[in-house]
Amino acid sequence: MFKLFFSIIVLFFYSCNTQVSNIEELKQKYVEMILECSGDFPISAVDLDLLKNKKMPDNQAIKCLFACVYKKAGMMNDKGELWIEGVNEMTRKYLSNDLLRMKKSEEFTAACKSVNDVPVSDGIKGCERAALIFKCTVEKAPAFDFV
Repeated sequence: MFKLFFSIIVLFFYSCNTQVSNIEELKQKYVEMILECSGDFPISAVDLDLLKNKKMPDNQAIKCLFACVYKKAGMMNDKGELWIEGVNEMTRKYLSNDLLRMKKSEEFTAACKSVNDVPVSDGIKGCERAALIFKCTVEKAPAFDFV
């Protein structure tokens, strides 16, 4: 489960809202966020199978699990939206020594910004928008060589 969530998050965003010195520390921080969020939003084997196949379960708890992790990672703001500025700021900080990767990450973020224009029923909670971010990540990642 952790590898799946980490992969999805890293596909979208190469940084965290805290400073990290290397990829192993980054992985550990994401695992901690996932564990913390999964206490409130448990995941079933059926849900996990769907996620492994890059499909978001039609399950509010799983969507909220993603919202929780995205918010903790700095990918969503308090309004439950994809936080473009925050993602790009952290990407520039974390990838400043790899300009090509940084540019691709910013382009990838821009490619998914339209998720903020889609009306959602849960507002600032962000669960529905998190599902849209997941879907965009899965759909757009191959075009940016993130898979």
